[in-house]
Amino acid sequence: MGKFILFMLLCITLFGENLPLSEQKAELLKLKREKIIQDGESGKNSWVSPVILSTAMNKNNNPSLDSRTDSTGLDWSQDLFRSGGIEYSITQAESAKDANLLGVDMEEALYSKKIYTLMTQIHRDRLVYKQNELSLKNRDIDLFIIKAKYKVGSADISDLNRIAIDRDTVATNLITLKNTLKNEEYQLKKLIGDANIDAFQLSDTPLVSKDEYIKSHLELLQYSQKEKLNEAISGVTRSAYLPKLSFMGSLGYTKFESRLNNYEGNDYSYGAVLSMPLDINRNSKIESSRLQQLQTKTEELDRKLELEKEYEMHLSTIEDYKEKIVLAKEMIAMYEELYSATDAQVKAGYKSKYDLESLKNSVEIQKYEQEIHKKNILIEKISLYFDTKHEGKQ
Repeated sequence: MGKFILFMLLCITLFGENLPLSEQKAELLKLKREKIIQDGESGKNSWVSPVILSTAMNKNNNPSLDSRTDSTGLDWSQDLFRSGGIEYSITQAESAKDANLLGVDMEEALYSKKIYTLMTQIHRDRLVYKQNELSLKNRDIDLFIIKAKYKVGSADISDLNRIAIDRDTVATNLITLKNTLKNEEYQLKKLIGDANIDAFQLSDTPLVSKDEYIKSHLELLQYSQKEKLNEAISGVTRSAYLPKLSFMGSLGYTKFESRLNNYEGNDYSYGAVLSMPLDINRNSKIESSRLQQLQTKTEELDRKLELEKEYEMHLSTIEDYKEKIVLAKEMIAMYEELYSATDAQVKAGYKSKYDLESLKNSVEIQKYEQEIHKKNILIEKISLYFDTKHEGKQ
């Protein structure tokens, strides 16, 4: 229990209490939920028939009977018993509401995943940009040294071309990264509106366990609601071919005037009907509803297996990034060792300051590499987190 509370506190720290969604998109989600709730309330009461209020005036100009009739009345025809159909129809409405609300939760979760993924990608790609700037500085140093060697004949043209091409590749990557960042910021602005991108601070988030991922996955939760919905629909279908008891009643006021007689007064009638339809399509319709239940259950099991594999894929990707972080750490140690040795040689006059600057840049490049892969891990965790339902998140 303590671990769960810690998990939720960390998630609130990461994602905040409110989704930084644009005002229009947030309002749209709110309206969708409100409509689903109202449709659910209407659906639960759909078995109650309306009372029909009517008023009429009839004028007869027949020479033998000149008459006028004015009437006002209430008519009501209501099923009192449907062999369980009334209860099933109420359950159907509630299950449909819950399934549709989960659909909105999934839509909001997708927005959330896109927003926080884009935010993390922007943070990551800004680091990649700085990393490539350092790589460009190193390529410039390499090109400067090779050009000097080429001029004195200690390097051939193939060495010069190789370094020149490497430098051009890094410079092109910087242009591409600049465009990538602009596109990511544009895509994020589409979701959060005019909110300041840099105002949102990201921190680490715990990794959702596999059991929690499967138990709380929004798709699987929606499948569970769909199963309840299909079961209720099947019940409504079966009960439609069983005995039904209905009440019929009317209450009215009539005023009749003619040459022969007049009448004015109240009238009413009531009765009950017990009925049961005999339909040639009964068995096929009931079987169809049963097959729909099996289809939804099979789809849920199939999707559950897919999600288990997807979780393992995310986990494997995270482990790959962790290994790359360890590798970057080893590279940092190596470059720092070389930097110390080269620094002593520069001071002794055996090495140039360019070698020292290149090694210093290489150390920083690997430090950026570590931070970049930490952001990649966070992106994987965000994906897992927003696939699941958490109290207060949707």
